[in-house]
Amino acid sequence: MLIVLLLAFSPQPDPAMLRRIFEDALARREKQYGTLDARTAQAARDLGMFLAREGDATAARTALTEAVKVDEAVFGPTASQTMADVAGLAAVSKGAEARALWVRASEAADAGVAVRALMTLGGSAANRPEAAGLYRKALARQEASTGEGSEPVSVVLNELATVVDAKEGIALLERALAIDRGVLGPRHPQTATTEVNLAGKLVNAGRWDEGLAAGADALAIFGETLGYEHPRCAVAASILAYALEKKGETARAEKMYRMAVAIDEAAYGPKHPQTVADQKALGEFLKRR
Repeated sequence: MLIVLLLAFSPQPDPAMLRRIFEDALARREKQYGTLDARTAQAARDLGMFLAREGDATAARTALTEAVKVDEAVFGPTASQTMADVAGLAAVSKGAEARALWVRASEAADAGVAVRALMTLGGSAANRPEAAGLYRKALARQEASTGEGSEPVSVVLNELATVVDAKEGIALLERALAIDRGVLGPRHPQTATTEVNLAGKLVNAGRWDEGLAAGADALAIFGETLGYEHPRCAVAASILAYALEKKGETARAEKMYRMAVAIDEAAYGPKHPQTVADQKALGEFLKRR
């Protein structure tokens, strides 16, 4: 117990010192085992992941490129470790190079690697149909891997719902909400996140009362679990504000619009894009009123 306490209160290592340690470890492995050895790949991988965490993407790419090169020679181009490192390299790459790496990783036998790649590709797709196709592939891989009622499936359903029409999006989110309630519980913040996404879809479809019920429930859960100052409460408040305005309940709508502004202003500052968007929504509401 004393050792644990001493570690807990000891100064954190200097990042520059840690970097030298990882770099020295890689140099020793290369000298001892050669450049094409699994132990060398591990050292390059460790260095690359450290550099990625520190935000040095350029240096991380160099280290992870070396790890992939060794993986391909030692394990083969489609081996699980190779594909995992390809995904790691993709995460610190840019543009066409990153996309090509993610496409390669999307074919991995490991569902975790493939789903991560497909979700990333979906998020950067050129249009909604392309994104939907990629998310559907991710959904199929995730369902086959963890079962149709697993929490990771709910995550994919939430993303897919953003790029399909309202009717399908509502159905997808209703399924995701049922999964979250069964796996995480009805008062979990992730459950509320799915519910607030559903509320937004319902409101956009003109189903005001259903949207209000879902949004109010989500807001209550966020308040209970995260605190009413949390930005997720601002999202729920914005949805409630719009629905209430559409129902003609302008006093309650104004309260929700102002709540969203106050939360995001405190969380992000008055000039943050989200705060500015909230302020604009409030201003437009006041003009309409």
